Amino acid sequence: MSQWIQGKLDSSPQECRYRPESVGAVAAAYERLIQAGTVHSAGFLMARGGRIFAHQTAGRKTYEEGSEPYRPEHIKRIASITKIVTATAVMQLAEEGKLWLEMPVKDLIPEFDTNLHRGIHVRHLLTHTSGLSADGGYFNEPHPIETFERMFDEDWLTKLVLAGPLQGEPGRQWAYCSKGFGVLAELVSRASGMHFNEYVEKRVLKAIGMDRSFMEVPKELWPESTRIADWDEKLVAKAAERKGMPQGGGGCSSTLYDLYRLGQCYLNGGEIDGKRLVSKKVAAEMARNQLDGVPAYHWGKKIPSFRHGLGWGFFCDGSFVGPRTYNHEGWGWCSLFVDPEEEFVFVMTTGAEIDWNPAVMVYPRAAAFAGLL
Repeated sequence: MSQWIQGKLDSSPQECRYRPESVGAVAAAYERLIQAGTVHSAGFLMARGGRIFAHQTAGRKTYEEGSEPYRPEHIKRIASITKIVTATAVMQLAEEGKLWLEMPVKDLIPEFDTNLHRGIHVRHLLTHTSGLSADGGYFNEPHPIETFERMFDEDWLTKLVLAGPLQGEPGRQWAYCSKGFGVLAELVSRASGMHFNEYVEKRVLKAIGMDRSFMEVPKELWPESTRIADWDEKLVAKAAERKGMPQGGGGCSSTLYDLYRLGQCYLNGGEIDGKRLVSKKVAAEMARNQLDGVPAYHWGKKIPSFRHGLGWGFFCDGSFVGPRTYNHEGWGWCSLFVDPEEEFVFVMTTGAEIDWNPAVMVYPRAAAFAGLL
């Protein structure tokens, strides 16, 4: 059995109208994965009404045998949950009148001024409806095009983002596109006059007390960072080089507690502990469906009318969440779920270099939501 390490708590399950045995059920679900070798670590945090009643981790900090235990304060690359951070930065600039959702991308990035791309607007990028090519594997293709190294090329815009045909007319289909959030990150840099990494750390992360969250993890904190593979460390190192596409689609690193603060901030209408991130109206708009009759292949599920917010998503494999719940997942794997009806925030992290797996991403979450009274 793994040793579960407790993090910061400020309430009990009973005080938060939550079944105590469900905390054990969530831990047991992750314990089975650790013992089976499916993941080398797991952690979760649950809060209701702004009070944390479960916060614990188990397993190894890295993929290497003999690694020290994974602790609640350890920093993990949160992959695609970064998209919420990027969307937040975009919406802050929209509030300040430095860009707007219907603005053609070409207005700030002239490379988009082509017959194919001048119809792509900021809103399309935020909702994955730009028509730019989807992430490799989205269409279940057996041999996805390799794009990893191209992210770090100086000519990433023309060689990675704009190369080839569009996969659809802007606004007509939902197709998961991480490079679109790289473009949004570039827009943040150009609209704000600050490098995307600097803007996010100052105006988003540190602005609401996410003090152990970074776009560029300081070298002195690398020993406190998790790794799921050797390339994980390389990505963290490359962030500080600032070469190629800004990593608005997946480059942020964070902790369970800091991700909770992000979720709670949106649950509170855009502020936490008296620190305002976005206005109440913007927070509500980001968590509202923006699409109408837009189909999505969605890795083979072929959904005829997909729902998506501005950064935040609504789709949930396995259900068991409230109808207004919004969320985002990240590869490797982690997730952040916010249920406004139940005032409930659920955060999970694992260490696993594996494909999406319901035993990792669905079963523990179902146990977590089942505990709500």
